[in-house]
Amino acid sequence: MKLMKQENIVCCVWPGVALPLGKNGDDLVDYFEQNYGVHVEYLEQVKTFSVRGMKGGRVDQIFNVKEDSVADFANIKSRIGALYAKEIVQRKEHYKYIERVYLRYFKQIENEVVKEGDLSKEDVYQTLF
Repeated sequence: MKLMKQENIVCCVWPGVALPLGKNGDDLVDYFEQNYGVHVEYLEQVKTFSVRGMKGGRVDQIFNVKEDSVADFANIKSRIGALYAKEIVQRKEHYKYIERVYLRYFKQIENEVVKEGDLSKEDVYQTLF
């Protein structure tokens, strides 16, 4: 699978994982490094909303996997239930995020997926503008 890379990173989503009370993104970075030897850059925690019959209210972690850890992350990705942001778009689940999150993390990937023919124009995120 060709991954969307920007500045030697791969954007990923860890669906359904909320940080414990009192923990922050630094703790997630430490978790990946200590448990898997994977270097990540924490971006943010987001909450999904209901759209097109899909259930919302799920808390997701969005982070970048640094280039030196992409191969190592690929080995653990399925086991921990994480997804590449590109997979979120291909599954047409990028609608679950507010427009700000879509524009920041998924728009560029969506454009590539449409060009590759893996997403129809009807499934493109409809922004307000």
